[in-house]
Amino acid sequence: MIRKARTRRPRYLFDIVAVVFLLSFALAIAYPRWRAGVDWRDEGLLAFGAIRVAHGDIPHRDFVSLQPPLSFYTTAAAFKIGGTSLATLREFGLTIFLLLPVLLYGIGRALKAGPVLALCAAAPLCFLGPPFAGYVPFAVWQGIAALCAAVVILIAAITTNRRWLAVLSGMLVAISGLLRHDQTVYTFLSLLIFLGILMLLDDPAFPRKAMKRLTVFWLGGILVVAMPAFLFWWMIGALPESFRQLVVFPFATYRKTSALPFPRITAGRSLAERLVAFLFYLPLILQLSGAVYLVQRLWRRRFSFNEAVLAFLVVWSGLFYLQVAVRSDQAHLVLTFPPFFLLAAFLFAAANRAIGQRRITNTVVAIATGAIVAAYSWVVHPILMPDISHETDQIDVDRGGVRVAQGRVITSFVKSVQTYVAPNQSMLALPYQPLFYFLADRHNPTRWNYLWPGDQTTEDHRQFVEQARRDPPAIILLSDERELPAYAPTITDYIRSDYVQTATFGRLVIYIRRGAE
Repeated sequence: MIRKARTRRPRYLFDIVAVVFLLSFALAIAYPRWRAGVDWRDEGLLAFGAIRVAHGDIPHRDFVSLQPPLSFYTTAAAFKIGGTSLATLREFGLTIFLLLPVLLYGIGRALKAGPVLALCAAAPLCFLGPPFAGYVPFAVWQGIAALCAAVVILIAAITTNRRWLAVLSGMLVAISGLLRHDQTVYTFLSLLIFLGILMLLDDPAFPRKAMKRLTVFWLGGILVVAMPAFLFWWMIGALPESFRQLVVFPFATYRKTSALPFPRITAGRSLAERLVAFLFYLPLILQLSGAVYLVQRLWRRRFSFNEAVLAFLVVWSGLFYLQVAVRSDQAHLVLTFPPFFLLAAFLFAAANRAIGQRRITNTVVAIATGAIVAAYSWVVHPILMPDISHETDQIDVDRGGVRVAQGRVITSFVKSVQTYVAPNQSMLALPYQPLFYFLADRHNPTRWNYLWPGDQTTEDHRQFVEQARRDPPAIILLSDERELPAYAPTITDYIRSDYVQTATFGRLVIYIRRGAE
């Protein structure tokens, strides 16, 4: 009897199916919400910052920014390609959102995980990632995308011994530093430790000499981008202010003015609130578990490539977790998840290898995963992702294109501002509504696009007033009117001496210049 030859499945068939599934899953989540709602604060900072650089302003030198400069330029490029609007901004954010799970899947596969395991690591990012940020391409998500690409390319360089890939990875690491510097430092250190461990393994698959050469080429790729960027920033006079705003400010000021306490699980009044609080502790639990496992494997002298991968993920996840150490809110917690999802998947793989009873382990994990998904879908998700089924209207101005509650009212208000403030005149939206500058297409005469209690000094406030008087705003939109005098009395005195209150719009109080009533 002649047996029929088995048809061999294409090598990358599962990968193609997994990527298609990830993209379909992500689109199903994104479609009803990617152009819903606006963030008047941080989204406005990014959008209006991009407008400022498009008009020749230099971040840090000409306007204050707590983020490195590149995110403003990438956003300005998106506006140049797709038109200047919030719709274009969300399209840019949607692109990053669709790219991130695929990159995370690629990292898992490059680290020798099976397609199913890599898919389990990548899929959670479809709902615990940029969706929580309203699909706005903030610098943090741009940076995470660049870093994930750098990681997957470096791992490909390690496994294939292709030095040009190491150079490309290093260049992406340097580029990510121009997007989000702290995340770049964390990833750089993690990859450096990973390369060091591979050198010490004495594994024929990873010759020590080859690993040293790859490391040199990788560091060279970083320098190829970092050195010209450093010199250019120094030549245009932006370097001192960049250092103050990106290095000095977080340590000297931000941790005092913006710190939020770590949540206590028992403080939650409902099951949902306690489950959300537990999410803050889950990464720590798994990171500690991974560290204990690695120590045990090292003690038994069974440290191989699998353990090197796990060590890399423990360090990467642990360092990323520092982002939530100071400001312990949900928005910062979500930023720590990409390496954590990979760590969780690879810890499961390690447990599976250690137990040996794969069917039992897989059954337990399947039950646990189902319970977690159910708890998330029915309890946690409504808190992290509020319902968007309420009636919305589109912001119908040239720079709009998204739907919000009372969209028609906002449209009418923005158009009235445009009528009152001539295109060559300035306006102020205080203390922290820079999206008005963007939507109304009017400029801010000062270098501060926001005010925050304790972030600015008395001298900053004095300079703010001087800059405003050199280019007097036609109107001032002021929210939180009762709180402003407590932390910005100089600016409050300027408004009351030079401007007259004329109307209110919700929480906004509208002031116009004296003599222009």
